[in-house]
Amino acid sequence: MAQTTRRQFIRQTTLAAAALRGAPLTALTPEWGVAEIAEQNAAPVDAKTMRKFASAITGSVITPAAPEYESARQVFNRAFDRRPALIVQCAGASDIARALEFAQRHNLPLAVRGGGHSRAGFGVCDGGVVIDLSRMNQVKVDVSKRVARADAGSLVRDMDQATQRFGLATTMGGCPTVGIAGLTLGGGEGLLMSKYGAACDNLISAQLLTVDGRQVEASQTSNPDLFWAIRGGGGNFGVVTALEYQLHPITDVLAGTLTYPPGRIPELLQAFVKFVATAPDEMNVVGEVLPTAEGPRFHMFCCYCGDPQQGTELLKPLRALKPQQDNIRVASYLETQATINPYAPAAHFQTDLFLPQLTADAIATITTAANNAPPNTRVFIVALSGAVTRVGASETAFPLRQPGFELDIMGRWLDPYGKTSVVEWVRSLRDKLQPFAHGVYVNQLGDTSEDLVRAAYGSNYARLVEIKKKYDPKNVLRINQNIQPG
Repeated sequence: MAQTTRRQFIRQTTLAAAALRGAPLTALTPEWGVAEIAEQNAAPVDAKTMRKFASAITGSVITPAAPEYESARQVFNRAFDRRPALIVQCAGASDIARALEFAQRHNLPLAVRGGGHSRAGFGVCDGGVVIDLSRMNQVKVDVSKRVARADAGSLVRDMDQATQRFGLATTMGGCPTVGIAGLTLGGGEGLLMSKYGAACDNLISAQLLTVDGRQVEASQTSNPDLFWAIRGGGGNFGVVTALEYQLHPITDVLAGTLTYPPGRIPELLQAFVKFVATAPDEMNVVGEVLPTAEGPRFHMFCCYCGDPQQGTELLKPLRALKPQQDNIRVASYLETQATINPYAPAAHFQTDLFLPQLTADAIATITTAANNAPPNTRVFIVALSGAVTRVGASETAFPLRQPGFELDIMGRWLDPYGKTSVVEWVRSLRDKLQPFAHGVYVNQLGDTSEDLVRAAYGSNYARLVEIKKKYDPKNVLRINQNIQPG
Protein backbone atom coordinates (compact mmCIF):
# COMPACT_ATOMS: atom_id res chain seq x y z
CA MET A 1 0.00 0.00 0.00
CA ALA A 2 1.04 3.65 -0.36
CA GLN A 3 2.43 5.27 2.74
CA THR A 4 -0.67 6.71 4.41
CA THR A 5 -1.99 6.64 7.95
CA ARG A 6 -4.91 4.36 8.82
CA ARG A 7 -7.16 7.42 9.28
CA GLN A 8 -6.14 8.81 5.89
CA PHE A 9 -6.74 5.49 4.17
CA ILE A 10 -10.17 5.05 5.76
CA ARG A 11 -11.08 8.54 4.53
CA GLN A 12 -9.75 7.74 1.05
CA THR A 13 -11.67 4.48 0.74
CA THR A 14 -14.83 6.13 2.04
CA LEU A 15 -14.52 8.79 -0.67
CA ALA A 16 -13.72 6.15 -3.28
CA ALA A 17 -16.79 4.15 -2.27
CA ALA A 18 -18.87 7.28 -2.68
CA ALA A 19 -17.34 7.81 -6.11
CA LEU A 20 -18.17 4.24 -7.11
CA ARG A 21 -21.78 4.75 -6.04
CA GLY A 22 -22.24 8.19 -7.54
CA ALA A 23 -19.91 8.57 -10.50
CA PRO A 24 -21.44 8.48 -13.97
CA LEU A 25 -20.72 4.96 -15.13
CA THR A 26 -19.56 5.80 -18.60
CA ALA A 27 -16.19 4.32 -19.44
CA LEU A 28 -15.55 6.43 -22.49
CA THR A 29 -16.81 9.81 -23.54
CA PRO A 30 -18.29 9.84 -27.04
CA GLU A 31 -15.88 12.55 -28.19
CA TRP A 32 -14.38 12.03 -31.69
CA GLY A 33 -16.47 8.92 -32.21
CA VAL A 34 -15.12 7.09 -29.16
CA ALA A 35 -17.87 4.67 -28.28
CA GLU A 36 -19.94 5.28 -25.16
CA ILE A 37 -20.12 2.28 -22.84
CA ALA A 38 -23.03 2.30 -20.40
CA GLU A 39 -22.96 0.09 -17.30
CA GLN A 40 -26.21 -1.37 -16.07
CA ASN A 41 -27.10 -2.26 -12.48
CA ALA A 42 -23.71 -1.50 -10.93
CA ALA A 43 -23.62 -2.81 -7.38
CA PRO A 44 -22.97 -0.17 -4.69
CA VAL A 45 -19.56 -0.56 -3.04
CA ASP A 46 -19.25 0.48 0.60
CA ALA A 47 -16.10 1.66 2.34
CA LYS A 48 -15.70 -1.61 4.27
CA THR A 49 -15.69 -3.60 1.02
CA MET A 50 -13.17 -1.18 -0.44
CA ARG A 51 -10.84 -1.55 2.53
CA LYS A 52 -11.09 -5.32 2.38
CA PHE A 53 -10.17 -5.27 -1.29
CA ALA A 54 -7.28 -2.87 -0.75
CA SER A 55 -5.89 -4.90 2.14
CA ALA A 56 -5.48 -7.90 -0.19
CA ILE A 57 -3.45 -5.95 -2.77
CA THR A 58 0.34 -6.30 -2.55
CA GLY A 59 0.93 -3.20 -4.65
CA SER A 60 -0.86 0.11 -4.15
CA VAL A 61 -4.48 1.21 -4.34
CA ILE A 62 -4.86 4.88 -5.26
CA THR A 63 -8.17 6.61 -4.62
CA PRO A 64 -9.35 10.13 -5.56
CA ALA A 65 -8.37 11.40 -2.09
CA ALA A 66 -4.75 10.20 -2.39
CA PRO A 67 -2.12 12.90 -3.09
CA GLU A 68 -0.71 10.89 -6.01
CA TYR A 69 -4.10 10.42 -7.68
CA GLU A 70 -3.82 13.35 -10.09
CA SER A 71 -0.49 12.20 -11.51
CA ALA A 72 -1.47 8.51 -11.50
CA ARG A 73 -4.59 9.08 -13.61
CA GLN A 74 -2.87 11.11 -16.34
CA VAL A 75 -2.16 9.50 -19.69
CA PHE A 76 0.08 10.58 -22.56
CA ASN A 77 -2.79 12.10 -24.54
CA ARG A 78 -3.84 14.97 -22.31
CA ALA A 79 -7.06 15.36 -24.30
CA PHE A 80 -8.49 12.70 -22.00
CA ASP A 81 -9.25 13.77 -18.44
CA ARG A 82 -10.96 10.75 -16.95
CA ARG A 83 -11.37 10.11 -13.24
CA PRO A 84 -11.34 6.47 -12.15
CA ALA A 85 -12.60 5.52 -8.69
CA LEU A 86 -9.67 3.16 -8.10
CA ILE A 87 -6.22 2.85 -9.60
CA VAL A 88 -4.68 -0.48 -8.67
CA GLN A 89 -0.91 -0.37 -9.15
CA CYS A 90 -0.35 -4.09 -9.35
CA ALA A 91 2.76 -5.80 -7.99
CA GLY A 92 2.04 -9.10 -9.73
CA ALA A 93 -0.48 -11.47 -11.26
CA SER A 94 -2.38 -11.99 -8.00
CA ASP A 95 -3.15 -8.25 -7.78
CA ILE A 96 -4.39 -8.27 -11.36
CA ALA A 97 -6.64 -11.25 -10.65
CA ARG A 98 -8.15 -9.53 -7.61
CA ALA A 99 -8.77 -6.33 -9.55
CA LEU A 100 -10.39 -8.25 -12.39
CA GLU A 101 -12.68 -10.06 -9.97
CA PHE A 102 -13.56 -6.88 -8.02
CA ALA A 103 -14.49 -4.90 -11.13
CA GLN A 104 -16.68 -7.70 -12.48
CA ARG A 105 -18.39 -8.42 -9.17
CA HIS A 106 -19.42 -4.77 -8.85
CA ASN A 107 -20.07 -4.28 -12.58
CA LEU A 108 -17.54 -1.46 -12.90
CA PRO A 109 -15.73 -0.15 -15.98
CA LEU A 110 -12.27 -1.68 -16.23
CA ALA A 111 -9.24 -0.18 -17.98
CA VAL A 112 -5.78 -1.70 -18.31
CA ARG A 113 -2.78 0.62 -18.40
CA GLY A 114 0.75 -0.27 -19.43
CA GLY A 115 2.60 2.85 -20.60
CA GLY A 116 -0.53 5.00 -20.91
CA HIS A 117 0.17 5.87 -24.56
CA SER A 118 -3.13 4.79 -26.08
CA ARG A 119 -4.05 7.49 -28.62
CA ALA A 120 -7.69 7.12 -27.54
CA GLY A 121 -6.90 7.30 -23.82
CA PHE A 122 -7.88 3.70 -23.16
CA GLY A 123 -5.51 3.40 -20.18
CA VAL A 124 -7.98 5.17 -17.88
CA CYS A 125 -11.76 5.23 -17.35
CA ASP A 126 -14.38 7.28 -15.54
CA GLY A 127 -15.80 5.94 -12.30
CA GLY A 128 -14.24 2.50 -12.54
CA VAL A 129 -11.10 0.47 -11.91
CA VAL A 130 -7.73 0.93 -13.61
CA ILE A 131 -5.33 -2.01 -13.60
CA ASP A 132 -2.02 -0.15 -13.66
CA LEU A 133 0.95 -2.36 -14.58
CA SER A 134 3.66 0.30 -14.18
CA ARG A 135 5.21 -1.36 -11.12
CA MET A 136 5.70 -4.60 -13.07
CA ASN A 137 8.69 -3.50 -15.15
CA GLN A 138 11.52 -6.01 -14.71
CA VAL A 139 13.33 -7.28 -17.82
CA LYS A 140 15.60 -10.35 -17.72
CA VAL A 141 17.92 -11.34 -20.56
CA ASP A 142 19.14 -14.84 -21.38
CA VAL A 143 22.21 -13.99 -23.44
CA SER A 144 22.95 -17.55 -24.54
CA LYS A 145 19.44 -17.99 -25.99
CA ARG A 146 19.09 -14.36 -27.10
CA VAL A 147 15.78 -14.14 -25.29
CA ALA A 148 14.31 -11.40 -23.07
CA ARG A 149 11.51 -11.96 -20.58
CA ALA A 150 9.76 -8.73 -19.60
CA ASP A 151 7.00 -7.90 -17.16
CA ALA A 152 3.99 -6.40 -18.89
CA GLY A 153 4.45 -2.94 -17.35
CA SER A 154 7.89 -2.52 -18.92
CA LEU A 155 8.46 0.44 -21.21
CA VAL A 156 10.45 0.53 -24.43
CA ARG A 157 13.37 2.12 -22.58
CA ASP A 158 13.34 -0.69 -19.99
CA MET A 159 13.62 -3.28 -22.74
CA ASP A 160 16.26 -1.36 -24.70
CA GLN A 161 18.42 -0.65 -21.65
CA ALA A 162 18.32 -4.27 -20.48
CA THR A 163 19.08 -5.82 -23.87
CA GLN A 164 21.66 -3.27 -25.05
CA ARG A 165 23.93 -4.16 -22.12
CA PHE A 166 24.62 -7.32 -24.08
CA GLY A 167 24.60 -5.83 -27.59
CA LEU A 168 21.13 -7.21 -28.27
CA ALA A 169 17.75 -5.73 -29.21
CA THR A 170 14.37 -6.53 -30.66
CA THR A 171 11.85 -4.44 -32.56
CA MET A 172 10.36 -1.83 -30.24
CA GLY A 173 8.55 1.46 -30.80
CA GLY A 174 10.39 4.74 -31.23
CA CYS A 175 9.16 6.45 -28.05
CA PRO A 176 11.03 5.40 -24.87
CA THR A 177 7.96 5.69 -22.62
CA VAL A 178 5.61 3.53 -24.69
CA GLY A 179 4.54 0.35 -22.91
CA ILE A 180 5.83 -2.78 -24.62
CA ALA A 181 2.66 -4.77 -23.97
CA GLY A 182 0.26 -2.45 -25.77
CA LEU A 183 2.82 -1.91 -28.52
CA THR A 184 3.25 -5.64 -29.13
CA LEU A 185 -0.39 -6.62 -28.77
CA GLY A 186 -1.31 -4.13 -31.50
CA GLY A 187 1.47 -5.29 -33.84
CA GLY A 188 4.48 -3.18 -32.91
CA GLU A 189 6.18 -1.09 -35.58
CA GLY A 190 9.74 0.10 -35.01
CA LEU A 191 13.13 0.86 -36.55
CA LEU A 192 14.14 -2.80 -36.80
CA MET A 193 10.97 -4.12 -38.44
CA SER A 194 12.32 -4.13 -42.00
CA LYS A 195 15.19 -6.34 -40.81
CA TYR A 196 13.56 -8.44 -38.06
CA GLY A 197 9.80 -7.97 -38.39
CA ALA A 198 7.31 -6.28 -36.08
CA ALA A 199 7.42 -6.61 -32.30
CA CYS A 200 4.68 -9.25 -32.47
CA ASP A 201 6.79 -11.27 -34.92
CA ASN A 202 9.51 -11.50 -32.28
CA LEU A 203 7.12 -12.56 -29.50
CA ILE A 204 7.91 -16.11 -28.37
CA SER A 205 5.28 -16.43 -25.67
CA ALA A 206 3.13 -14.44 -23.26
CA GLN A 207 1.58 -15.05 -19.87
CA LEU A 208 -2.01 -13.84 -19.48
CA LEU A 209 -4.77 -13.70 -16.93
CA THR A 210 -8.17 -14.36 -18.48
CA VAL A 211 -11.24 -12.53 -17.18
CA ASP A 212 -12.21 -15.58 -15.12
CA GLY A 213 -8.89 -15.46 -13.28
CA ARG A 214 -7.07 -18.29 -15.07
CA GLN A 215 -3.35 -17.94 -15.73
CA VAL A 216 -2.54 -19.18 -19.22
CA GLU A 217 0.43 -19.23 -21.54
CA ALA A 218 0.10 -18.27 -25.17
CA SER A 219 2.70 -19.60 -27.61
CA GLN A 220 2.94 -21.70 -30.75
CA THR A 221 2.42 -24.83 -28.62
CA SER A 222 0.23 -23.54 -25.77
CA ASN A 223 -3.16 -22.04 -26.65
CA PRO A 224 -2.02 -21.28 -30.21
CA ASP A 225 -5.36 -19.62 -31.05
CA LEU A 226 -4.77 -17.09 -28.28
CA PHE A 227 -1.16 -16.62 -29.38
CA TRP A 228 -2.36 -15.83 -32.89
CA ALA A 229 -4.90 -13.33 -31.57
CA ILE A 230 -2.63 -11.37 -29.23
CA ARG A 231 -0.15 -10.72 -32.01
CA GLY A 232 -2.12 -7.76 -33.33
CA GLY A 233 -5.54 -8.15 -31.71
CA GLY A 234 -4.79 -5.87 -28.78
CA GLY A 235 -5.87 -6.33 -25.16
CA ASN A 236 -9.20 -7.93 -26.01
CA PHE A 237 -8.53 -11.44 -24.73
CA GLY A 238 -6.88 -11.18 -21.32
CA VAL A 239 -4.49 -9.10 -19.25
CA VAL A 240 -0.89 -9.85 -20.19
CA THR A 241 1.46 -10.24 -17.23
CA ALA A 242 4.75 -11.11 -18.99
CA LEU A 243 6.16 -11.39 -22.50
CA GLU A 244 9.10 -13.28 -23.97
CA TYR A 245 10.95 -11.97 -27.04
CA GLN A 246 13.55 -13.13 -29.51
CA LEU A 247 16.60 -10.84 -29.54
CA HIS A 248 19.08 -9.97 -32.28
CA PRO A 249 22.65 -8.63 -32.29
CA ILE A 250 22.48 -4.83 -32.55
CA THR A 251 25.10 -2.37 -31.29
CA ASP A 252 25.81 0.77 -33.33
CA VAL A 253 23.60 2.04 -36.15
CA LEU A 254 23.91 4.78 -38.74
CA ALA A 255 21.01 7.04 -37.91
CA GLY A 256 19.70 10.59 -37.92
CA THR A 257 17.50 13.10 -39.72
CA LEU A 258 17.70 14.89 -43.04
CA THR A 259 15.78 18.18 -42.96
CA TYR A 260 14.97 19.78 -46.29
CA PRO A 261 14.15 23.41 -47.17
CA PRO A 262 10.51 24.56 -47.05
CA GLY A 263 8.34 23.54 -49.97
CA ARG A 264 9.41 20.85 -52.45
CA ILE A 265 6.99 18.41 -50.79
CA PRO A 266 5.91 16.59 -53.98
CA GLU A 267 9.50 16.21 -55.19
CA LEU A 268 10.72 14.98 -51.83
CA LEU A 269 7.85 12.55 -51.27
CA GLN A 270 8.45 11.06 -54.71
CA ALA A 271 12.15 10.66 -53.86
CA PHE A 272 11.16 9.06 -50.55
CA VAL A 273 8.96 6.51 -52.36
CA LYS A 274 11.71 5.74 -54.88
CA PHE A 275 14.30 5.28 -52.13
CA VAL A 276 12.11 2.91 -50.09
CA ALA A 277 11.41 0.76 -53.16
CA THR A 278 15.06 -0.27 -53.48
CA ALA A 279 16.27 -0.03 -49.86
CA PRO A 280 17.66 -3.22 -48.29
CA ASP A 281 16.18 -4.71 -45.13
CA GLU A 282 18.83 -3.01 -43.01
CA MET A 283 17.55 0.44 -43.97
CA ASN A 284 14.47 1.89 -42.26
CA VAL A 285 13.20 5.30 -43.35
CA VAL A 286 10.38 7.42 -41.93
CA GLY A 287 9.10 10.61 -43.54
CA GLU A 288 7.47 13.55 -41.80
CA VAL A 289 5.67 16.58 -43.23
CA LEU A 290 5.55 19.50 -40.79
CA PRO A 291 4.10 23.01 -41.22
CA THR A 292 6.41 25.94 -40.50
CA ALA A 293 6.13 29.72 -40.85
CA GLU A 294 8.14 29.46 -44.10
CA GLY A 295 6.01 26.65 -45.49
CA PRO A 296 5.83 22.89 -45.00
CA ARG A 297 9.07 21.04 -44.47
CA PHE A 298 9.94 17.42 -45.13
CA HIS A 299 12.11 15.40 -42.78
CA MET A 300 13.50 11.93 -43.35
CA PHE A 301 14.65 9.88 -40.39
CA CYS A 302 16.99 7.10 -41.48
CA CYS A 303 18.33 4.15 -39.52
CA TYR A 304 20.72 1.64 -41.08
CA CYS A 305 21.58 -1.40 -38.95
CA GLY A 306 24.36 -2.76 -41.16
CA ASP A 307 27.89 -1.71 -42.08
CA PRO A 308 28.07 2.12 -41.75
CA GLN A 309 30.09 2.52 -44.95
CA GLN A 310 27.46 0.68 -46.95
CA GLY A 311 24.77 2.76 -45.27
CA THR A 312 26.58 5.98 -46.17
CA GLU A 313 26.75 4.87 -49.79
CA LEU A 314 23.04 4.08 -49.82
CA LEU A 315 22.19 7.56 -48.50
CA LYS A 316 23.82 9.40 -51.40
CA PRO A 317 20.56 9.89 -53.37
CA LEU A 318 18.89 11.48 -50.33
CA ARG A 319 21.86 13.73 -49.65
CA ALA A 320 21.93 14.74 -53.33
CA LEU A 321 18.57 16.41 -52.68
CA LYS A 322 20.51 19.02 -50.65
CA PRO A 323 19.08 18.90 -47.13
CA GLN A 324 19.55 22.01 -45.03
CA GLN A 325 20.41 19.89 -42.01
CA ASP A 326 22.04 16.48 -41.92
CA ASN A 327 22.71 14.95 -38.50
CA ILE A 328 23.04 11.33 -39.61
CA ARG A 329 25.92 9.69 -37.78
CA VAL A 330 27.02 6.45 -36.18
CA ALA A 331 25.47 6.12 -32.73
CA SER A 332 24.45 3.39 -30.38
CA TYR A 333 21.07 1.84 -31.02
CA LEU A 334 20.16 2.69 -27.43
CA GLU A 335 20.88 6.40 -27.98
CA THR A 336 19.00 6.38 -31.28
CA GLN A 337 15.92 4.84 -29.66
CA ALA A 338 16.02 7.36 -26.83
CA THR A 339 16.04 10.40 -29.12
CA ILE A 340 13.91 9.50 -32.17
CA ASN A 341 10.60 10.80 -30.78
CA PRO A 342 10.84 14.30 -29.24
CA TYR A 343 7.15 14.70 -28.37
CA ALA A 344 6.12 15.19 -24.75
CA PRO A 345 2.64 14.43 -23.35
CA ALA A 346 0.11 16.83 -24.85
CA ALA A 347 -3.52 17.03 -25.88
CA HIS A 348 -3.74 15.68 -29.40
CA PHE A 349 -5.90 13.91 -31.94
CA GLN A 350 -4.45 11.32 -34.26
CA THR A 351 -5.81 9.01 -36.87
CA ASP A 352 -4.26 6.53 -39.25
CA LEU A 353 -4.42 5.12 -42.76
CA PHE A 354 -2.47 2.48 -44.66
CA LEU A 355 -1.74 3.29 -48.30
CA PRO A 356 -0.40 0.41 -50.43
CA GLN A 357 1.02 3.06 -52.74
CA LEU A 358 1.89 6.72 -52.26
CA THR A 359 0.59 7.78 -55.64
CA ALA A 360 0.92 11.16 -57.31
CA ASP A 361 -2.69 11.95 -56.37
CA ALA A 362 -2.09 10.99 -52.72
CA ILE A 363 1.06 13.12 -52.67
CA ALA A 364 -0.87 16.06 -54.11
CA THR A 365 -3.52 15.64 -51.42
CA ILE A 366 -0.90 15.66 -48.65
CA THR A 367 0.84 18.68 -50.20
CA THR A 368 -2.34 20.73 -50.40
CA ALA A 369 -3.22 19.89 -46.80
CA ALA A 370 0.30 20.73 -45.60
CA ASN A 371 0.12 24.14 -47.27
CA ASN A 372 -3.01 24.91 -45.24
CA ALA A 373 -2.15 23.15 -42.00
CA PRO A 374 -2.60 24.75 -38.58
CA PRO A 375 0.44 24.82 -36.27
CA ASN A 376 1.42 21.67 -34.36
CA THR A 377 0.16 19.24 -36.98
CA ARG A 378 2.08 16.58 -38.86
CA VAL A 379 1.87 13.71 -41.31
CA PHE A 380 4.15 10.89 -40.21
CA ILE A 381 4.85 8.38 -43.00
CA VAL A 382 6.11 4.95 -41.94
CA ALA A 383 7.37 2.80 -44.79
CA LEU A 384 6.52 -0.89 -44.53
CA SER A 385 9.08 -3.00 -46.35
CA GLY A 386 11.39 -5.94 -45.81
CA ALA A 387 10.84 -8.59 -43.16
CA VAL A 388 7.58 -7.20 -41.76
CA THR A 389 5.99 -7.65 -45.20
CA ARG A 390 7.18 -11.23 -45.65
CA VAL A 391 4.77 -12.59 -43.05
CA GLY A 392 1.40 -13.72 -44.37
CA ALA A 393 -1.54 -11.44 -43.57
CA SER A 394 -3.32 -14.29 -41.78
CA GLU A 395 -0.28 -15.72 -39.94
CA THR A 396 -0.89 -13.28 -37.08
CA ALA A 397 -3.81 -10.99 -36.25
CA PHE A 398 -1.65 -8.01 -37.34
CA PRO A 399 -2.62 -7.71 -41.02
CA LEU A 400 -0.42 -4.89 -42.39
CA ARG A 401 1.89 -7.18 -44.32
CA GLN A 402 2.07 -5.78 -47.82
CA PRO A 403 4.61 -3.15 -48.81
CA GLY A 404 3.22 0.33 -48.45
CA PHE A 405 2.99 3.39 -46.24
CA GLU A 406 1.30 3.80 -42.87
CA LEU A 407 0.29 7.42 -42.34
CA ASP A 408 -0.16 8.85 -38.84
CA ILE A 409 -2.03 12.15 -39.18
CA MET A 410 -1.84 14.09 -35.93
CA GLY A 411 -2.43 17.51 -34.45
CA ARG A 412 -1.74 18.91 -30.99
CA TRP A 413 -3.20 21.93 -29.24
CA LEU A 414 -1.83 24.00 -26.38
CA ASP A 415 -5.19 25.38 -25.25
CA PRO A 416 -8.87 24.55 -25.86
CA TYR A 417 -9.15 27.26 -28.51
CA GLY A 418 -6.75 25.45 -30.82
CA LYS A 419 -8.55 22.13 -30.68
CA THR A 420 -11.28 22.69 -33.25
CA SER A 421 -9.06 23.66 -36.17
CA VAL A 422 -6.62 20.84 -35.44
CA VAL A 423 -9.26 18.11 -35.24
CA GLU A 424 -11.00 19.39 -38.37
CA TRP A 425 -7.72 19.42 -40.30
CA VAL A 426 -6.80 15.87 -39.26
CA ARG A 427 -10.25 14.53 -40.12
CA SER A 428 -10.35 16.38 -43.42
CA LEU A 429 -7.01 15.00 -44.61
CA ARG A 430 -7.98 11.49 -43.49
CA ASP A 431 -11.22 11.68 -45.46
CA LYS A 432 -9.49 12.98 -48.59
CA LEU A 433 -6.88 10.19 -48.44
CA GLN A 434 -9.48 7.49 -47.80
CA PRO A 435 -9.89 6.59 -51.52
CA PHE A 436 -6.20 5.62 -51.62
CA ALA A 437 -6.27 3.65 -48.36
CA HIS A 438 -6.66 -0.01 -47.51
CA GLY A 439 -6.66 -0.59 -43.75
CA VAL A 440 -5.36 1.16 -40.64
CA TYR A 441 -2.81 0.49 -37.90
CA VAL A 442 -4.82 -0.12 -34.75
CA ASN A 443 -2.16 1.27 -32.38
CA GLN A 444 -2.32 4.74 -33.91
CA LEU A 445 -6.07 5.37 -33.82
CA GLY A 446 -7.25 8.23 -31.62
CA ASP A 447 -10.89 7.37 -32.15
CA THR A 448 -12.83 4.14 -32.46
CA SER A 449 -15.88 2.56 -34.06
CA GLU A 450 -16.82 -0.90 -35.21
CA ASP A 451 -16.03 0.15 -38.78
CA LEU A 452 -12.53 1.27 -37.81
CA VAL A 453 -11.86 -1.94 -35.89
CA ARG A 454 -13.05 -4.01 -38.83
CA ALA A 455 -10.82 -1.95 -41.12
CA ALA A 456 -7.86 -2.57 -38.83
CA TYR A 457 -8.21 -6.35 -39.02
CA GLY A 458 -9.72 -6.95 -42.43
CA SER A 459 -10.12 -10.64 -43.20
CA ASN A 460 -8.77 -11.55 -39.74
CA TYR A 461 -11.74 -9.94 -37.98
CA ALA A 462 -14.11 -12.93 -38.07
CA ARG A 463 -11.53 -15.23 -36.48
CA LEU A 464 -10.79 -12.64 -33.80
CA VAL A 465 -14.49 -12.48 -32.93
CA GLU A 466 -14.56 -16.25 -32.35
CA ILE A 467 -11.48 -16.12 -30.11
CA LYS A 468 -12.98 -13.19 -28.20
CA LYS A 469 -16.10 -15.29 -27.57
CA LYS A 470 -13.92 -18.06 -26.16
CA TYR A 471 -11.79 -15.96 -23.79
CA ASP A 472 -13.99 -12.95 -22.96
CA PRO A 473 -17.60 -13.80 -23.88
CA LYS A 474 -19.08 -10.99 -21.74
CA ASN A 475 -16.72 -8.38 -23.20
CA VAL A 476 -15.25 -7.42 -19.83
CA LEU A 477 -12.14 -6.09 -21.59
CA ARG A 478 -13.88 -3.56 -23.82
CA ILE A 479 -12.07 -0.29 -23.09
CA ASN A 480 -9.86 -0.75 -26.13
CA GLN A 481 -10.18 -0.95 -29.89
CA ASN A 482 -12.89 -3.43 -29.14
CA ILE A 483 -13.57 -6.70 -30.87
CA GLN A 484 -17.11 -7.52 -29.81
CA PRO A 485 -17.89 -11.19 -29.09
CA GLY A 486 -20.72 -11.51 -31.58
